[in-house]
Amino acid sequence: MKKSQGLSNFQITAVVTESVIGLITLSIPRIAADTAGIDGVFATFSAGILSAAMAGIIVLLCRRFPNQTVIEFSQEILGKFLGRLYGAAFAAYCLLVSAVIIRGFADALKVLLLPKTPLEFVMITMLLLCIYCVVGGISTIAKICEIFLLPVIGVIGLIILFNVPDVEMFRFRAVFSNGLMPILQGISSIAIAYLGYEILFFLSPVMKNKNKIVSYGIAGMVVPIIIYTSLVFVAIGIDGALATSDLIYPTVQLARRIALLGSFIEKFDIFFIIFWILAVFTSAITFLYMASISVTRLAGLRNYKPFIFMLVPFIYIIAILPQNIVQISMLTQSADYAGILMVSSSVPMLLISLIRKKGGIHHG
Repeated sequence: MKKSQGLSNFQITAVVTESVIGLITLSIPRIAADTAGIDGVFATFSAGILSAAMAGIIVLLCRRFPNQTVIEFSQEILGKFLGRLYGAAFAAYCLLVSAVIIRGFADALKVLLLPKTPLEFVMITMLLLCIYCVVGGISTIAKICEIFLLPVIGVIGLIILFNVPDVEMFRFRAVFSNGLMPILQGISSIAIAYLGYEILFFLSPVMKNKNKIVSYGIAGMVVPIIIYTSLVFVAIGIDGALATSDLIYPTVQLARRIALLGSFIEKFDIFFIIFWILAVFTSAITFLYMASISVTRLAGLRNYKPFIFMLVPFIYIIAILPQNIVQISMLTQSADYAGILMVSSSVPMLLISLIRKKGGIHHG
């Protein structure tokens, strides 16, 4: 693909979808059941709608600066000093999330598939693959997301489809029995699961048809909302909220319940994990790309490739530092709060750009 060509509308949707669907897919039913109980389904759906609205605000902001990334236009909106400070914070956030994804992926893979493989080996292998893809640029990343999109959705869709007949609707009889509080509490925790659409901050300059970024950018949130809400519905509908909240990886449990075509595929969970690895990989490469582009633009340079190699050791060090579950949890929470802060910042930035008359909706 020629760089001058730009990304197609479908590629934009694929990149956003694949950036959101990733590591958290394994545990989204547990998070929902733990924070919102039986109302987890509504909390997951509501958090998705809220995230789609935030993605819409990011897109509207980016449309005012169609040829710039957030690192550049934040300096126009906030001023040179504050803008650079914001850009540095964004770069640090992307580094942190990359580290969380790599560590979470290695931990999950060690538990589920490779118990005797050293953590370091899994992490280094994944990082080397990420480097290889990110060096190819956004067109390569978009192509990978485009190729992986249907297989990943297909396998998760099969898990949902084959488990729906076992859902016991009576388990939802107590929905809304505690008012709206469980749903509101759940939304704040589950909204974190939808993070990844920050990639929209960087897509406008590389889009073929910039006028379509609003519809196709937000369209990237539709599939994650359907998938996450359905997984929570099926998990709680089969095991109940209490049992689901006790499972570490409820989605894997759902996959284990499936035996396709008699005994032809007994270990469907292994099949699912393979495609889950693809989903995690696409999330990891988008965040590594965002981190390297952010640092490059902050330095006032255009070639981001040398920075990829400089940043990866930092990602590895951050990922390997936590020594126990408490420290891993602290690292993950730091990334989660930073993510909410970064996507929320688009609201004041859009307002300031309107008040100060910075940028403007361009056509073409």
